[in-house]
Amino acid sequence: MPTTAARSGPRPAAPTARPATPGPVPVRAVLARELAAAFLLLAVVLVAMPARPGAHGAPPGAPWDYQRETVTVAGDGPLNAWARAAVRATAWLARASIERQRDVGRLNLLHYLAGKPAAASLGAWRQAHRLALQGGTAAALLALVAYGVLLRPATRTWAVAILLLLGLTLLVTKPETVTTLAGGPGTAIPAGATGAVARLDPGGGPARARLSADAARQALAARYWRSFVASPLSRLQTGSGVLADAPPAQKPGVLALVRRHLPGVDAWAAGRHALGRAVIATVAVAYVLPFALALGALAMVATCAQALSLLLGVGGLLAIPLAVDPRRRAAVARWWLAPLAGSVLLLGAASLLSALVMWAGAGLHATDEAVGAVLAGSTWPVAGAVLLAWWLRRRRRAERAAPAPAEGGGRP
Repeated sequence: MPTTAARSGPRPAAPTARPATPGPVPVRAVLARELAAAFLLLAVVLVAMPARPGAHGAPPGAPWDYQRETVTVAGDGPLNAWARAAVRATAWLARASIERQRDVGRLNLLHYLAGKPAAASLGAWRQAHRLALQGGTAAALLALVAYGVLLRPATRTWAVAILLLLGLTLLVTKPETVTTLAGGPGTAIPAGATGAVARLDPGGGPARARLSADAARQALAARYWRSFVASPLSRLQTGSGVLADAPPAQKPGVLALVRRHLPGVDAWAAGRHALGRAVIATVAVAYVLPFALALGALAMVATCAQALSLLLGVGGLLAIPLAVDPRRRAAVARWWLAPLAGSVLLLGAASLLSALVMWAGAGLHATDEAVGAVLAGSTWPVAGAVLLAWWLRRRRRAERAAPAPAEGGGRP
């Protein structure tokens, strides 16, 4: 039977894969990018802006007790010199930790360095061109009204244009009010978080719960300073914690009085226990270092969150009018509303965690001191007993792991 050859035609082209369209940027990535941008902006502002009164651009505040402390350690020799340097480093770390938290709770760094000068400059420029700005704003508003009446555009586009014009007008006419309102939550949240944690002290009683936010923060800073600096400094000067709770202005008189009545205290104050001083100072600086690093990192995060909340708060004058258009609401929510809420939550979490670190660190240090007071006079015997038990246990394990001797009395 004859066979017919199959007709060969052109093969169909293979379907080409379409390039995948990138999806929307996740909210966490948006928040991370905007936080990085706020950090870079802060760095540029700190470098470019001229120096202002106060440390790190912060206006000077009312002095607290820790700022009145005088760190002095008498005595000659290398061990006393090391103890003096170590306790001064301890005081510097503790003071820097307290001041960073205090600055976060009382001012928005970006607002102070750039927001206020920019608002003042904009206000002066507006005052110099007041007539031109008023006439231009009125003309632009009339043009928008005429455009909407004559050409009848989409209602949402017309409303967005009018609201954008009103937002820009508000920013130009009231720059100080806008920046102050936008930066207000950046200082209210840390102050409230620190004040709430400061009232957790169980030894304060009902009086601690009735303290104001500033007084509670001051009490927490005093407790932190007393635990990490005043207590080891007192032991360096007197061999005990008798000076830890004394007011800074009265410590020289109390020390002189104690030296006259207790010869042992005079030996410590003169620097005769150099080795003990070196050990105490070394332990003090090693104790405060991790807490100071943690508080510094949390303060940096809180400062970046403050700057981002300020920028997004001012940007709300433009973002809210754009949200009138349904087509732009998703973008506004992703790039403005969600980062604004995230920055506020991050600021609150960093401030709360910083206050908890200070509170827990002071409590832990006080617990260690209480245990040391209970073991006073028996510390070395307890340490010796622990070392002897560890050595005996290790020897017993080695004996159990050794192989049994071979038959006939020979070595294994």
